[in-house]
Parts: sequence; structure tokens; C-alpha cells
Amino acid sequence: MEKTTREGKKMKQDGRFAFLYNHVFRVITTWVWFLVGAMLVVLVILAVYGFDLAKALEVLRENRYLAVYIEIVSVGLLPLVFTLICKDHPTQYGLSRKGLAKSLLLSGLCVTGLFGFAFLSRGQLMSGIEPPNFNLNFPWNLWYVALGVFAWGPLEVFFVMWLVTNTDRIFKSENKTMSWGLIVTVVIFGIAHILTTSIYNAFYTATIFFVLGLIYKYTKNSIGPMIAWTLINGQIWFIVQILWS
Repeated sequence: MEKTTREGKKMKQDGRFAFLYNHVFRVITTWVWFLVGAMLVVLVILAVYGFDLAKALEVLRENRYLAVYIEIVSVGLLPLVFTLICKDHPTQYGLSRKGLAKSLLLSGLCVTGLFGFAFLSRGQLMSGIEPPNFNLNFPWNLWYVALGVFAWGPLEVFFVMWLVTNTDRIFKSENKTMSWGLIVTVVIFGIAHILTTSIYNAFYTATIFFVLGLIYKYTKNSIGPMIAWTLINGQIWFIVQILWS
């Protein structure tokens, strides 16, 4: 069985796992796993500490870098698994040289605008970032910085753009810049952040990803948005301080 991608390339489907190519199944399963995956990681941490909830929460508060495992499992894991098993072509998710220059330019303007506004209004590029006091020795400091930059940067953008693309196919709005896939994904992503952070952070994150999503849809390239989010994500600014904490 073959399926044509939006780039017009043929992709062979394994008949035994045809459901994995169903975009409704992909999208719903990924959003469910977004919550379930996070809970499973927390359960693993609980199991390590004898299911002592108070102790586990204390460990997570004092060692916030452990949250990177929640991010990797709940956000990036399933889209990567679908992509690898189904052998989706990377260009379907904007990982190519096509549109790269426009993607970098528009994303660069987005970053410059955000940093410029932040500096003019607050006198600094990023505020509210408390320096960590983890005292991680080499090579663990490098390990968690590398994992954190990857998970809260490119992987998170891949997760969102992967959902945008697959949701667009459900609504048949792939060729629209302001598509249903973009709108639905950003709204759900924002609501999810309300549950885990705050209304302000959820609105800020959803707005940024809406802009980055427009850049992705317009240029058909996700590399620029990946770099932009890596530069402006406060979580990454926090985690890289492990190197000198």
C-alpha cells in the first residue's frame, strides 16, 4: 500500500500496521500520551523512592533538571516513534533545505523583536530566571544541559509542528498558512500549559508557537522555529546555568 505525502513522494505502508498511518489515530494518541507519558515518568520516580509522594516531589523540586525526562518521554517520544516506524520523510515536517533561508530570516526577526522588547521594557533579555544550585559534576552537568537544550528546544518544536502537520491532514488544510491544524494544536498546547504552569505562561507560550507555526506553514521549514524557540525558551536559559552552578 502506498501513500502520497504533501511533497508528492510515495511512502509505502505496512498493511499490518495501517492504523499507524491514520492521522486521527496519530493525533489523538499523541495528545493522550502527552499526559500519560508524563505520569509514567513521575510513577517511575515515585517507585525509586518507595512511592513516598512527599519525598518524590521534594526530589523534583530540588533537582528540576530531572524534568527533562518528562519532557522527552511525554513530548518527543511518540511523534519520533511514529515518524521512524512509518518512515515519514523528514521534509514532511520541514526538515530540509527548502525554505531554510526564509525560515531563518523570519525566525530571526521574531527573536530580535522579542529580545528587543524585553530589553527596552525590563532592561534584560530574560527575566525571572533563578540560578540553579544543583552542584552537578562533570560529565553529568554536560549531560543534562545537552538533554535540556535538545528537549526544550528542537524536540518541543518538532512535537508541535508534527501535530500541526498531522492535524492539517485531518482537516485537509495542509495548503493554508492559517490552517485548522495550526489553530487546534496551539490552543490545546496552550491549555496543557495552564495545567502545568500558569495562565500567563500558557498564553505567552501559545502566542510564540502560533507565530512560529505561521513561519513553519509559510516557509514549509521548521529549522528556523527550532532555533528561535531554543534561544527564547526560559527553561533552556535556566538549564544551561548548570554548567557554572
